[in-house]
Formats: sequence, C-alpha cells, structure tokens
Amino acid sequence: MPALHVISSRPPQHQELVLLGVRLDAQHDGPQFYTLLAVGGDNERPIMEDGRLLFFTRPELAGKALALDPNLSQLGPAPQEIETFCDVAQALHLVNSQDADPEGVILECLLVFDDLVRATQLHMPDRYQGLLTELTARLTERARLRDIFSSHQLREHVEDALLWCIGAIAAKSRMLFE
Repeated sequence: MPALHVISSRPPQHQELVLLGVRLDAQHDGPQFYTLLAVGGDNERPIMEDGRLLFFTRPELAGKALALDPNLSQLGPAPQEIETFCDVAQALHLVNSQDADPEGVILECLLVFDDLVRATQLHMPDRYQGLLTELTARLTERARLRDIFSSHQLREHVEDALLWCIGAIAAKSRMLFE
C-alpha cells in the first residue's frame, strides 16, 4: 500500500529575526545589551551558542552573534533596529511599588523572560512558574496592578520570581563585547 501524504491544515508560519534591547540598571538611559530572537514560527527562541544565550553590547555586533547560531542565521541578515525592549529595571520598580503599568512594561518582560528562560533549559521552581503564569494572564487581560497585588508580600514573591529569571538567564549566557 502506498504511503499517504498528510497535508498540514496549517500553512507554515513566516519566522523572522528581531533585535531585543535589555536594560537592567535604572540609572542607564536605554538598552545596555542586546540579543536576537526568532519570532513568528513554531519555535520562537533566542540566539544561542553551545547551549548558552548570546548577548552583545552594541547592535552592530548582531551579525557577529548571528554567525554563531547556524539555525537562526538561516532566517536572514541581522536586524539593526530594536523592535523589542525589555526594561527589567522599570518592570522591577513597577512590581515593587506601583499601581499601574500603562505601557505594559511588566508584560513585555514576562514574555521575553519566558522565551529566554525556556531556552536555558533550567527548571524554574513551580511556585515561581505558577506565579508568573498567573501574572502574565492577568496582565494580558489588562488587569491593573493595584487589583493584582493585594498585598506587599505578593509583590515580593513576584519580585523574587523575576530575580530568579534574571539569575537563570545570566548563568546560561555569553556576552560578546567585540
């Protein structure tokens, strides 16, 4: 009996590279470092080399970083314009003490952290995973921070979860300076 070819009911999604800027230090104006993300397909992920996330200090180094990841380099040339900005410093400030996040800074960081932490292949503690998943869902529904954070203790737990993510990302990263 000849083999039957299964036709996918879903057309292949177009995947592209985006340049992500990251800021950790609240005293710094703008991004402090950058990475590339493959977005738009079934395998959204950051640029990697030998199981490590690749970050670089200037957008001009995107091409050099891209050359280190043969899978992502197939998606085309490295973008030079920032498309996504993960303002970790501002997200931590908002979580710690504010009642509103009109620009969606926290949600943007949570979505970026999801991709980055998943790529590290480190196991996030269940309590942090549950907390951040619930927070992402509430922010996606446009809930206000004052309605989400019913206690200062809850703010501290979310801050701990975000700091765990930062540590996991840092521990499994490589930085390109030149």
